[in-house]
Amino acid sequence: MSMRVLLLLQILLVCFSSLMNGEINCKADRKKAADLSIRCCQLTRPSLDKGNAECKNSLNLPSGRRFNFAERYTINMCIEECNYIASGYTDADPPYRLDLANIRHNLKEIMPQPQLESVPFMMAAYNKCEIFRTLHAGRFTLHLPDIEFIEEPCNPFALQLTICVRMLAMQKCPTRFYLDTEECRLARNYFTQCVGDIETNLG
Repeated sequence: MSMRVLLLLQILLVCFSSLMNGEINCKADRKKAADLSIRCCQLTRPSLDKGNAECKNSLNLPSGRRFNFAERYTINMCIEECNYIASGYTDADPPYRLDLANIRHNLKEIMPQPQLESVPFMMAAYNKCEIFRTLHAGRFTLHLPDIEFIEEPCNPFALQLTICVRMLAMQKCPTRFYLDTEECRLARNYFTQCVGDIETNLG
């Protein structure tokens, strides 16, 4: 997930914030933690995602327009869906399910070494997030108006999976792939203390 979905992550973090009163200020740290989520875990950095530009171009978006939140969310939803379909992560038609064989193949092309650790972690993340999304889809759902320049409606499945994987990575990213800085430790504390734990909400 790249910078284009940071705002969406910030909005959805409000929905997923737990009622726990941890040692950190959840509301105050939300934006900073979301910003840090694009670089703290090496396994989910935007540089690994190569298909976004082509998918964005395929939408033929109006130039010079300042998009509102509903428009940005819909655009990002369509880009993410396009990227998942083009990468073979999911079919174009429902029922929407992840193709874990294609995901594994792609991860072996882009994940850092040692892949004996990075690939299984990300495979587990996609698998867990597909289950989590099925159980808690209502917490992801935003009801938005139709956007006149989006010709074909897009499904939120891919974007919801991407955001879940991002949150899970911030909670559980293996130590060797997690940037050991004070800021990233703060971000992990936020995702651990202020956001519902993905793994404990799978059943």
